[in-house]
Amino acid sequence: MNRYVAGAFASILSLVHVAVLLALGGATLLLFSDDKRLILQITNIFGVSPEVMILVIIAIWVGYVLVMGFLATIIAMNENLERLNTTVRELAAKIPD
Repeated sequence: MNRYVAGAFASILSLVHVAVLLALGGATLLLFSDDKRLILQITNIFGVSPEVMILVIIAIWVGYVLVMGFLATIIAMNENLERLNTTVRELAAKIPD
């Protein structure tokens, strides 16, 4: 059962990666665009200046990389441990009693 949960979590994590990377990439590109009126409208929604918004986006990037990197590492460790467990069981089955 844990294998299915871990697989589902890995799939969801991949979708979250794509969504966040597109959103943060779009926000980063938007803040460096030439449409100052649109930039001011968006930053006014959050109540910050464009300069502070750049720092907020950088902080979100760093936080996202740290949290999701940790979760991705845990998933990779789970997959590797499952492979090791399978290999050990196969080798143990080959050893004569």
